[in-house]
Formats: sequence, structure tokens, C-alpha cells
Amino acid sequence: MNEAGSNPARKRRQRAVGLSISMPTGDYTAIRIPIPPASAMNKDRPISSLIQAQLLHIQHAESARLPKEKRVGVKLEDIHTEAEAAAYIAAVTRILHPQGRKKSRRKPRN
Repeated sequence: MNEAGSNPARKRRQRAVGLSISMPTGDYTAIRIPIPPASAMNKDRPISSLIQAQLLHIQHAESARLPKEKRVGVKLEDIHTEAEAAAYIAAVTRILHPQGRKKSRRKPRN
């Protein structure tokens, strides 16, 4: 079994998603999660029903929290690709959270 400490690519992925790199103690079953191929990324792919639902939630948050003059002004029917959806979500998120993401506190090492 390949531990996270000996695999630099796995370490980077774990840091990117905020996972702890320490291995659990005791008996456990390791579940390997395959890395999606680079071909899985397709910004021109039509949006799925899941992304459509997420866009509805983002639009609701935008209209409920922002005055009309601060809204992005994109109509959901004009969003057709994953790239367009990502751009809209990023724009609304930047307006709703101007401070950016919260910095996590580092735990003191023992």
C-alpha cells in the first residue's frame, strides 16, 4: 500500500482539498480513488441538471442578498456550458464573499 507521505502527487491533492495527510492508527481499509484523466475536463460540455440546480441556488442567493445594482446580471437561460456556469458562480461568490475564504488555523504540532 502506498502511504500519502511517499506520494507527492497525493500530498498535493490532499492539501488542495484540505484533507489531513496523517494516516489513521489501528485497523482500517484503504479505499483508492482514481485520479480522473485530463480528458475528463471539458469546459465546452453542456451543463447537467445538477449544475442547473446549483445555478438556481446561486441565483437565489444573489437576488436575496444583493441589491439590483450589485448583481452580476446574467440570465440563467444564457448559460449553456460548464465554463459559463463556472464564471457565473465565481462572479457571484466574489461579490457575496469579498473577504475571500477563511484561513484555517494551523494546529500546533506536538
